[in-house]
Amino acid sequence: MTSKYDPQSIEKKWQDRWAADHLYEVIEDPRKPKYYALTMFPYPSGDLHIGHWYAMAPSDVRARFKRMQGFNVLHPMGFDAFGLPAENAAIKHGIHPYTWTINNIQRMRSQLRSMGCVYDWTREV
Repeated sequence: MTSKYDPQSIEKKWQDRWAADHLYEVIEDPRKPKYYALTMFPYPSGDLHIGHWYAMAPSDVRARFKRMQGFNVLHPMGFDAFGLPAENAAIKHGIHPYTWTINNIQRMRSQLRSMGCVYDWTREV
């Protein structure tokens, strides 16, 4: 055991394990009651920040709690790429809105996965 906590290696190990085990993917099971959890989708106009997690954490906690109670929990994630926030940010940075939006969505997906959120990424909206 190392004397210093190395979050990048330890957290990556478990994130890879969760992905390999398909831990948060919903499998139809008629014996379990269903529960649908949804959080507000972030605007892909930049990086995630702590304010996003303040909005997302309650649904993440609730989804985990319902899983522990035996529910078959569907907790999808998506991105609110319609409207002006992403377009205005792209124009401000001199990048085509499509390119800006796709790049931010990819980065946000990575950030959310690194936080260990219980989203079923196979059902991305």
